[in-house]
Amino acid sequence: MYTYKKRLNNNVVVALDEQGQEQILTGRGIGFQVEAGTPVDDQKIEKVFTLKDTTANKRLQELFQTIPVEHVEIAEEIISYAKIHIDNPLNENVIVSLCDHIYMAVERKKQDIEVKNVMLWDIQKFYRDEYQVGKYAVKLIEERFHVQLNDDEAGFIALHIVNAQLDMHTKSVKEITKVMQEIETIVRMTFSIELDEDSVYYYRFITHLKFFAQRLFSGKSYEGQDVDNMLELVQSKYPKACVCVQKIAHFLKQKYGYTLSDEEILYLSIHISRIVQVSK
Repeated sequence: MYTYKKRLNNNVVVALDEQGQEQILTGRGIGFQVEAGTPVDDQKIEKVFTLKDTTANKRLQELFQTIPVEHVEIAEEIISYAKIHIDNPLNENVIVSLCDHIYMAVERKKQDIEVKNVMLWDIQKFYRDEYQVGKYAVKLIEERFHVQLNDDEAGFIALHIVNAQLDMHTKSVKEITKVMQEIETIVRMTFSIELDEDSVYYYRFITHLKFFAQRLFSGKSYEGQDVDNMLELVQSKYPKACVCVQKIAHFLKQKYGYTLSDEEILYLSIHISRIVQVSK
């Protein structure tokens, strides 16, 4: 059971649940001629939006007052799609930035204004799953609003999904992507090869780099297991990959002051040996 707290417009209200927590409710006519403190008609409720973060909750309420509810609902659909196709959990607050971006992108397109995404190539390469979510979003927006957004916008939407997975108290996606590029370049130059970007091993390698770069900027390292015996085995079996990892370790120490743990050396060596084998 919900109790009215505040009307945002005829179709959106802020209500209190039985625990006294604020919820945003949407539904046709749910905010028409209502008074604070009275019970909400459950039959009028179409969607319930819950954000635990008070700042994000307030921002979402403001958006409901300034943009059509359909833009918030389509953002929710895109997030639900992303949760199915991406393994990592998403920060619930992403709905705020995503629906705001979608609204602005649609309005810009109506005025024939297009914004160039300078990170598009990197997004397509390093964040393939998120980019596919972006492509799905663009298709959904065209079906729903009859506005055709381009690949640049698919890339921007993908970035919102990337941000929702990362601890953004560390560094921006741009800086994390730069570290990924730097490590990949060392691998390519060490072995003088072009990596097979269609390989499942490349996908796993890039995924590993993404979260490694996040740990680097947060000052955390991946350790806790005794890997001495396994590391010796990998070093003897894949000596060239281990030499490459030593180059990476030296680079990271010099540029970022970060020391690779034995576990990180182990897993990087394994990933590199596999991607190099399939790229020859």
